[in-house]
Amino acid sequence: MTQDPRRFFDWKYTQDFCGQELTTYADKTRLYSAEANIRESLYALAAAGDLDDASLGIRLRPVGIGVFRPDAIAHGKIADALAYFARLGARPTFCTTTRITGPMVREIWRYQLNVASGERISLLDLLFEATPSILVVFTADAGVPVPCAALMADSKGEADPAVREGWELRSHLSSPHRIEVYMHIADEPVDVVRDGGIILGPEGFAAAMLADRSTDVTDEVVQLGQRIQREHGAGGRVCELPGGLLRDALVQIGEKADGPLDRWGVLGKLGASCEMYAGPGENIICDPGTDPWWDRAGLLAQRSAYLSGRAGWPVRPAVPQADGGVQ
Repeated sequence: MTQDPRRFFDWKYTQDFCGQELTTYADKTRLYSAEANIRESLYALAAAGDLDDASLGIRLRPVGIGVFRPDAIAHGKIADALAYFARLGARPTFCTTTRITGPMVREIWRYQLNVASGERISLLDLLFEATPSILVVFTADAGVPVPCAALMADSKGEADPAVREGWELRSHLSSPHRIEVYMHIADEPVDVVRDGGIILGPEGFAAAMLADRSTDVTDEVVQLGQRIQREHGAGGRVCELPGGLLRDALVQIGEKADGPLDRWGVLGKLGASCEMYAGPGENIICDPGTDPWWDRAGLLAQRSAYLSGRAGWPVRPAVPQADGGVQ
């Protein structure tokens, strides 16, 4: 054994390791190292791969995690998203289906949902209940100057369509509002560990990180999406709202709120009209932490030009439609 993997159960050791190898953001090192999940996930990967700290960093920086959510599956966005990341130099090398449960939603976005309205949280539950999701591990091509997670995070675009740039992924996928954004993407290598451990469990995360990176599973990811749509699409489209926030919100805008409803219609209407924030303040973690990675590569000022040039797509912003769909 290169180093005893139990070192990661020491939160101070984990904090120092994350700051040195996986993140540039001091708040992440402080907050994440206190979480049992991230320490268990680092332990599982170090033990399964017999990895010292330097080797762990080398293993984690070239990979990113993207989750194709039920909205991406329902609206057929997977192939276009994979093509976009291929242009950037990020290949899918591992994939698996997964159910993103309500507790997972709250844990993944723990440091952002602190300012979320009740309607926003309920809309996320309504979305993720529709079908399974697909977790994909991406591997960056040689020569990509920043960690794969930072490359993907800084190309996805903001959740709010009003502040996106036209070359970004969510613009090209025509994401209509803050709820239906199609993909969740880990921001930094430390978020790859955190999100992967929450969704897959520590042992599942370790297996995903140690999977063969020479393969390209693009076809498999597309086929998984098609299979989920065939097997769950009809059932996932229909929902019945319990009494409470979403039902009240529909009534307030003059919509039917009882009986079987079209899930995507509800998400389209309320995702565009509901208040997303509850009171003043900002996210506990309000920055992806990616700027210093680009600065180290000497590309901070040229980041948008670098990413848009590699994406190779002309500006084409999303055009939300009145029915909650997109053009």
